[in-house]
Amino acid sequence: VEPAVVFDDRQAIADGILSVGAVRGVDCVEVRDPAGRVLANWKHPHGDLHSRIEDWANQQIWPKPAVAPIRRNETVIGRVEVYGNSEGILRYALSGLIIALSCLGLTVIATRILARRLQQDVIRPLDHVAEVAHAVRSDRAFEKRVPSSGIAEIDRFGRDFNALLAELQGWHAGLTSENAELARRATHDALTGLGNRVLFEQTLADAIGDSVRTGQSFALLYFDIDLFKQVNDRHGHECGDAVLIAVADRLRQSIRQADHAFRLGGDEFGVVLAPFGDRACVQQVLERIDRAMARPWRLPTGGDASSTLSAGVAVYPDDGISPQDLLRRADADMYEHKKARLAAGPKGKNHA
Repeated sequence: VEPAVVFDDRQAIADGILSVGAVRGVDCVEVRDPAGRVLANWKHPHGDLHSRIEDWANQQIWPKPAVAPIRRNETVIGRVEVYGNSEGILRYALSGLIIALSCLGLTVIATRILARRLQQDVIRPLDHVAEVAHAVRSDRAFEKRVPSSGIAEIDRFGRDFNALLAELQGWHAGLTSENAELARRATHDALTGLGNRVLFEQTLADAIGDSVRTGQSFALLYFDIDLFKQVNDRHGHECGDAVLIAVADRLRQSIRQADHAFRLGGDEFGVVLAPFGDRACVQQVLERIDRAMARPWRLPTGGDASSTLSAGVAVYPDDGISPQDLLRRADADMYEHKKARLAAGPKGKNHA
């Protein structure tokens, strides 16, 4: 624009600065004389983004214009001032923001899809494992199993977990069976299968407690096998054991389902009769036992044998209110009966 400035051709100046204004990023071009008067200027035609934000950005990025002096033979005859325009930067920033928000939206959508898939395919199967583990730990529900999830890794873990549960189930069943057998042995006679003295004392105490609450009477029967020592001495201990087993079986078959039979030791047996309304019920039980014992049974040696029982009876609360009193009364009654039976000979009968 130097010649145009020299000849003060303002139209030529304006035409000359158009090439500068055509460059993107230029907001305004002004040509001034040495006194600062504007000879010509060009302003960028602002688009949709022109606003206070653009003006603020222009001021922040280019607070001062770029200045180029116009010289004529080393004499400054004017200057060109160029102001920057931030529209391109703002468009770029807006495009980047839109792209970033779009990526963020896609990320959120993908995250939700993955989270739902994670919940359905991973978290839920693991929750099933946790539920099964809790049921096994709290309720000993070893029969529960983890279902298939459709994911190879989870299914492999589930199969191993189910295999472990199967082993635990077998171990628990064996342990339960062993504990039940140990408990049975602790409360039952090994030879006859009847309850032993420990279970007898517990059952007798429970019967007394029930009678105190209900006001009903019950009976304690105490038995002793007559001449059992002679059976052992004459036929041997094997035959003696066979007699004990036969007596126990017939004693069990002769009482009611609500009654309980026990072997108290040696050839002594006890029965705790359930509550009754009439003492005649006790006499009926004794008669059934006496008839059952009258039938002969086969000994291991091949011979036949039969035996009688001497019986003692104690009724709660007429004959005592404590287990010791009832047992003492039934034992004394049994010995009186044994004396009477032995004195009467083989025709003696059981009594109430």
